[in-house]
Amino acid sequence: MFSPQLTSATHQACYPIDNNAHILSEIYQSNAALACYCCPANWALSQAAKKVATAQTGEILRYQGKVDNDLAKQIDELFQTSTHGNLITNHVMLMLDMFNTLFEPKEIGLRILSCDHAHSPAFHQNQMIVRMASTLGGTGEQWITHQDATFLPMQATDTRHRIKQPEPAVINHFCEGDIAVYKGTNWIDQEVHALISASPEFKGHDPRLCIYIDFLA
Repeated sequence: MFSPQLTSATHQACYPIDNNAHILSEIYQSNAALACYCCPANWALSQAAKKVATAQTGEILRYQGKVDNDLAKQIDELFQTSTHGNLITNHVMLMLDMFNTLFEPKEIGLRILSCDHAHSPAFHQNQMIVRMASTLGGTGEQWITHQDATFLPMQATDTRHRIKQPEPAVINHFCEGDIAVYKGTNWIDQEVHALISASPEFKGHDPRLCIYIDFLA
């Protein structure tokens, strides 16, 4: 059973990335902020996602509960009428299978969004325990290393530290199809290694599907 209670880490944060899915287990390293499985989306999957994202804006699915056959059926029904929609279903189910294997959750939060603009454009430390993310139809979330982050002094109205907009040269992003898992400040004893990220970068009307799975219990 997943238990995000690791010993306090003082080591510099690391960011394991590889084209082998086994890399995702590196999230359990005490100083890992993220682990990313590089698996570029093929043309058919990318086009299928663009078509769905163009036809439907906003939240396509919000789910809270366990990973089971009913959820799989719900996801399949979402995309079964779209051209190559089965490829989207397969990608989401792969993510759920990986997440389930990594953390054995009793309860997850799943969101599938059609995005054509940045919902969280400012760089910030994520507040959840741990999240898996993937983007189809375009590049994924932007992120920076902790070494490249400049925290601004807190103001009276701030609820968390603001981060100065980083220089473009130090901004990374997940590629289309990548499956990344990253820590938030609620991973006990790992607060300092919560990933610093921002929404994907959008240029003009560039809709894509953003998929997020959160560990809830």
